[in-house]
Amino acid sequence: MKILVVMTAKATLHLLDGEEHPSGFWAEEFVVPYTLFTAAGHSVDVATIGGRTPTVDRTSIDPQFLQYVRPEGSDDTDAENAADYVRLIEETPQLAHPLALETLGEKDIADYDGLYISGGHGAIGDLPKSDELAQILRWAIAQDKPLATVCHGHTALLSLRDGEGRWPFEGYRMTAFSHAEELVTNMAGRLPFILEVELTRLGARFEKADAIWDSHVVVDRNLTTGQNPYSSKALAETFLRQLATG
Repeated sequence: MKILVVMTAKATLHLLDGEEHPSGFWAEEFVVPYTLFTAAGHSVDVATIGGRTPTVDRTSIDPQFLQYVRPEGSDDTDAENAADYVRLIEETPQLAHPLALETLGEKDIADYDGLYISGGHGAIGDLPKSDELAQILRWAIAQDKPLATVCHGHTALLSLRDGEGRWPFEGYRMTAFSHAEELVTNMAGRLPFILEVELTRLGARFEKADAIWDSHVVVDRNLTTGQNPYSSKALAETFLRQLATG
């Protein structure tokens, strides 16, 4: 099987107070699914807007920071995990030379068995603004492809509309990075939008874990969504089951 991984190419995020905040993709949300996808024998392509090399959010590979984005009482393997993330990011050729989303056509999307949209706050800055990505997702929906997103990867879904101007995921159960989790980041009150608020406004039936940072995954039809970085493993495992049965 063949999976297309879509990622942000933004290295900074423009905040409401004018700061260009260092950002990018979140390491765990790429490394963990990529590792599980390839271990299952799947071929993986990475694509970004313009084919630009994605930038890892430096806090996502800082073991001193990772303790704050996992559930209270979970195992402290932060130093080991951070080292694994750095190693795989450096060794993965698809990250160094991603495909350009603009070069992918309808037939190219038909060749993939599923699409996974990786997260990170950087995604807010480019994924919802790409007409080409919106077209790719429309093709994927029309072709009934399984689709998975995690954390801020859902920003790619915000601008989608069908032929009648409706959001194609209206009424779907889903999860994403929650408002409660945004409020404990250092960008609270300064983000261009709050993902939970936007998804709910569009008609999503939003769900989340009882406690912030806990893993939470929701499946509704062909859409698999994960709440936060700690959800990456469960999301990828669930998505693989979706691919196997689809």
